Amino acid sequence: MKTRILKLLLAAGMLLSVSACASNDNNEPAPTASATTEETTETTEATETPFSAEYEMQGTTSAGLPKNDTFIFEGTVDENGIIKTLNFDIIRNKGTEEEYSKKDIMGYMMNVSDADVQETENGFTLASLTANSYAVFPGKDAGEQYMVSASLENLTTDATFKDLTIINLATQEEMDLESAIVAYNYLAKEAQIDELTGDTLVCDLLVPFGLYADGNFVAGQKRVSFAGINGGRSYGEQIDAIVDYILANNMTLEDVYEMFRTENQQSTPIEDRDTITGATIAFVGDFQRMVYLAIHGELFEGVTNSTTQDGTTMLEVITQGYGGEIETHITFDDETSKIVEISIRDANETADVGAKLYEEGSDFLQALIDGQDNVSEVDVVSGATVTSNALIKATQLALESYNAK
Repeated sequence: MKTRILKLLLAAGMLLSVSACASNDNNEPAPTASATTEETTETTEATETPFSAEYEMQGTTSAGLPKNDTFIFEGTVDENGIIKTLNFDIIRNKGTEEEYSKKDIMGYMMNVSDADVQETENGFTLASLTANSYAVFPGKDAGEQYMVSASLENLTTDATFKDLTIINLATQEEMDLESAIVAYNYLAKEAQIDELTGDTLVCDLLVPFGLYADGNFVAGQKRVSFAGINGGRSYGEQIDAIVDYILANNMTLEDVYEMFRTENQQSTPIEDRDTITGATIAFVGDFQRMVYLAIHGELFEGVTNSTTQDGTTMLEVITQGYGGEIETHITFDDETSKIVEISIRDANETADVGAKLYEEGSDFLQALIDGQDNVSEVDVVSGATVTSNALIKATQLALESYNAK
């Protein structure tokens, strides 16, 4: 895809070349060393240029509830465009009473576990012990994300894993022991349990939470993170891993944009997202748009090229989809001035969701061609609203550009 990323024009200051003796004949610090170090530090900092981007993504949560995520991407680059400092965060519901950072382990459910131990008149109860991660379950060919919860009415030091009642929260069905072991295997590793079995003591699983210590249960609630697939931990820890990777590899803003555009895509199975150790986050279009804003200051949507041959004109159009930029090729018959073909040159929309809208023989693309006289009335596809609107907008932009000739 033509990303059209322009190189940043950075004002590169000249570093002063200075030297100072470490000590004099009496092994005392040279009097000019401190001042020279301070001057050098100030000069070095002056060569760094700040960048900042704030991008708000609006939509709905997986449960269908409204949300807004604000992507924060700010820092400095040196005279070569290398990112030297970086603050990357995602704020849910920014500016409201429900605001929280997705870097906060208490705010996002991925590779985390909650434990709730309650004291009763008769002893202790395990109200819940959850696990939220990704795994391949017995009898399944592909992996899947899961949220499960275990409970036990009479919690004793002799209680074992097979005594737990474990529910798949997505189906509200009780899990069999083999599947439950897979679901809690990551938590068991965090608890330094070599092999989780039906005979594993429940109290050992509660050690990372601090709810079992010195041979006694402790009433309370606690959340911990654990290393899931490819070492990915909680969402916040994965964000930190991304920042560490960017800084360690001396990346430019353009490098980061390209990484977000090509690696860890939504269509890539989570077990294959291994670009960054400890981060399996899908780099959907919001990541790209965030960095694009840091480079250019505004997002681009429009016609980028026009080619005329054999009585037709083909326009290349860029719009913003769910997975990032979508490059759409829209061909007009110059005799009738009508659209005769719409195809996608490049896109990273989710497989079997947004990507279905532009696969070969797509009914949606045909609907755009058929409805080109009033394209705004073409119905969006449920579950792929962002992709639908991006393709509708591409058609509108092409029509406006072609008819303005």
